[in-house]
Amino acid sequence: MMRRRFLALIATSAEPLPPGRIDRARKASVSFVPLIETDRFMLWSDHRYGIAQVGGHAIVGELFDRGSTRPETTLDDAAWTAIARSRGERLIERYWGSYVAFTTSDTAAAIIRAPMGDQGCYHARVGGVLLVASDLALLRDLGCRFSVDPDALARHIAYPEWRRSETCLDGVEELRGGDRLLVSANGVVYETLWSPWAFVARDRMIDDSGEAARAVRNAVHLTARARTASHDRALLLLSGGLDSAIVAASLKATGTDVIGLNLVGDDAASDERRYAGMVARSAGIELLTRTFDLDRVDVRRSGAAHMPYPVHRCFTQAQDAVAAETAELCGADILIDGGGGDNVFFASRTVSILADCLATGGLDKRFWSAARALGDLGQTGTWALTWRAVHRAWLRSPAPRQPPAIDFLSDAARAIVEDAPAHPWFTPPDGVLPGRASHVALLAPAQNMVEAINAQAQQRAVSPLVSQPVVEACLRVPSWNWLAPDRDRAIARSAFAPDLPKAIVSRRSKGTPTGFVATIFDRHRQTIRDMLLGGKLADLRLIDERKISQLLFMLGPVRDLRFVRIMELVDAEAWAASQS
Repeated sequence: MMRRRFLALIATSAEPLPPGRIDRARKASVSFVPLIETDRFMLWSDHRYGIAQVGGHAIVGELFDRGSTRPETTLDDAAWTAIARSRGERLIERYWGSYVAFTTSDTAAAIIRAPMGDQGCYHARVGGVLLVASDLALLRDLGCRFSVDPDALARHIAYPEWRRSETCLDGVEELRGGDRLLVSANGVVYETLWSPWAFVARDRMIDDSGEAARAVRNAVHLTARARTASHDRALLLLSGGLDSAIVAASLKATGTDVIGLNLVGDDAASDERRYAGMVARSAGIELLTRTFDLDRVDVRRSGAAHMPYPVHRCFTQAQDAVAAETAELCGADILIDGGGGDNVFFASRTVSILADCLATGGLDKRFWSAARALGDLGQTGTWALTWRAVHRAWLRSPAPRQPPAIDFLSDAARAIVEDAPAHPWFTPPDGVLPGRASHVALLAPAQNMVEAINAQAQQRAVSPLVSQPVVEACLRVPSWNWLAPDRDRAIARSAFAPDLPKAIVSRRSKGTPTGFVATIFDRHRQTIRDMLLGGKLADLRLIDERKISQLLFMLGPVRDLRFVRIMELVDAEAWAASQS
């Protein structure tokens, strides 16, 4: 089952919606049902059942009350009144899920997207009308044609895991999770309702490690049960790592019918069968093993052609195809994975954690315990870490740093990137500890994964660890509690230790697809040359063809990780070419 689709027309002036625009929208949404119909606001959706609506308000997607695992099907008048009066703020405070909500008043319409929700929401302005849709195809069905925005594409290549409201298509914007659009005769106003910064405040910390573990465990159990409640059978992508193991344990507790799928490449680094088998036996689920097939990968095809930015990595074509076929064979109607766990569970070995200890308690027992744990994980001396922590705590901004990926960009593209504003989750408010700021920054790629990538998957795919309840619970855990002797993600390990094999709980290594990507690069080097040297990115003057040529014509197998950047350019090139 794919995600719900919707299409809305909202007047941005005092004039009613043009009849011609309404007629075209009705044709584009011929299989949908009308949810809201006024002279200035119309909404259609394929969500015929389970939609909570009354008068001029509607919610498309899955909505859960806090603490509930059953999707809401109706809301009483008091709830709707509170939501409408707050223009959606009450919705985010009391509920969670995967939804886009619409509320109306005499003066404005409000559109709200769930934090960390995988229900898509794009919008474009045409004359005095705001077009809002769940996917790009519906906007195109209305006759909209969008060209590639070179500046936005340059910023995307430099920061491929950062999402803002802009997309890489000129004229198309995205409503990000936790944000709101207010549409009135005065125009369109973009506002943020939910921010991770609210949950890292010192007065919201859960400093007791036992209490923190219970909060994280309860949140993961809640989301795993809720997101699978409406499905008969789930196919779990079981890598053998900690995060997918935690999801497996949570699904076992829900009683969901689950089959595990472990994918194996032709190199030792990607072979996780031993660990996946341990988890499957522990969770009592059947485990299927399949291999990555290089013949499934076509570097010229973009898996994100139907999206307004190149977020799809070509090496996942092999995984996507095998997973879809296996799900169909097994009768599974949903794919589940442990994606984003490293980010949400703060799998970071950063000295900013020690800086937090210094800022809140000095060189106390907590500091030395965290320093020893960090030193062991990073093979670094304790005193060296101490001096670095002093610098991090008092001599540097708490804002995390992430250098842009500009290795193969042209000078013009580098100038564009240099002027790009920082992601809001990389700019902490005053008083936020450095380690807490590092945790928030790690959530940017997790948000990208669930809101930008999964939102348009051809088959329903859910990453329950990247959900509002889990993220909020984890953000309340202070940075030093995520470290323990020989362990990162310590709170998550502690929370699920009773449910998992000891070898999984204590595991420090994990598989990686890097070898598989290198094999793709070597096999398709000639095709990659043809794509990048004289292709769309070159036409847009975004890449340095000389540097790329030097690497691509180098004889022998790849010797460093520069090929990873080249493969990211290949993904951007395939996407840009698909938009012509």
